[in-house]
Amino acid sequence: MGQVSIIMPVKNAAKYLEEAIQSIQNQTSGDWELLVINDHSTDSSDQILQEFKAKDSRIRPYQNTGTGIVPALHQAFGLATGEYVTRMDADDVMPADRIQKMSALLEASEPKTIVTALVRYFSGQPVSGGYQKYEQWLNEVNRSGTQWQNIYRECVIASPNWMARRAELEEIKAFEDLQYPEDYHLTLKWYQSGFKVKTLPEVMLLWREHSARTSRTSDHYTQKAFFELKIKHFIEMDLHTPHLVVWGKNPKGKLTTEILSRHGIPFIWHDLKSYRKIENLENPQIIVAVYPNPKERGQIEKYLTNLGLMPGKNWWYV
Repeated sequence: MGQVSIIMPVKNAAKYLEEAIQSIQNQTSGDWELLVINDHSTDSSDQILQEFKAKDSRIRPYQNTGTGIVPALHQAFGLATGEYVTRMDADDVMPADRIQKMSALLEASEPKTIVTALVRYFSGQPVSGGYQKYEQWLNEVNRSGTQWQNIYRECVIASPNWMARRAELEEIKAFEDLQYPEDYHLTLKWYQSGFKVKTLPEVMLLWREHSARTSRTSDHYTQKAFFELKIKHFIEMDLHTPHLVVWGKNPKGKLTTEILSRHGIPFIWHDLKSYRKIENLENPQIIVAVYPNPKERGQIEKYLTNLGLMPGKNWWYV
């Protein structure tokens, strides 16, 4: 089993940083290096990192030569020497057997494989219903192996919960020209490059929820930013018919049609009440901009399947 390079961007994470690093030091596999990029923190993050470095040579902190998570990830990856690479965030916690189990699965897997696992949110406060639903959805997608069918719905691989071969990441230039939201863009690169995803059926990321998370505070992670990225990549990678249908006259449907219009892509825009009009189209593709309750969702999916339309080929949730 080759050494694992763990890449970790840090921005004012002193409150949680020690616990995150200690969870790495507590791994059952000690064959790792931790490449930490301090993104101009103004708290005591740098002091904490230097103290860890003095006691553990596997921990290698650097200052970000740019600004932000994207340059930090690119810099850390360029410094990595391990056969395998994984990402960790400075406010999260690794279960003790994560490195060992992810490495073993990746070692046993075919080329161009991403290894991931289940996640669990935790917090000093009750985790919101929205995050609980996302955790449930993400875990179900990964258990069922339907990541690429759901690629335009949400980011299907948690950013601090994957492992890949370094050489294969270099081959697809994984950390070059990343756009925000960078975790979603990286996942889209894996999809575009034909990677397969294998999932450990157990929790390998304790995902801390708190009000200062970058995904909550930065404009890089707004719904609009996600839609700009996902619709652009849908056009480039999966659109192959002049008969594109957008279902759902709601905010997500409106945002989708605005982006399609800006790219000069013709489409038909329906609400779900007029769904049967697609039966008159030859080889339609459908962007479903609603995600109703399970019963209604099952009815939609059954209807599309009966028409011979397949998820991830002819239709997608967004």
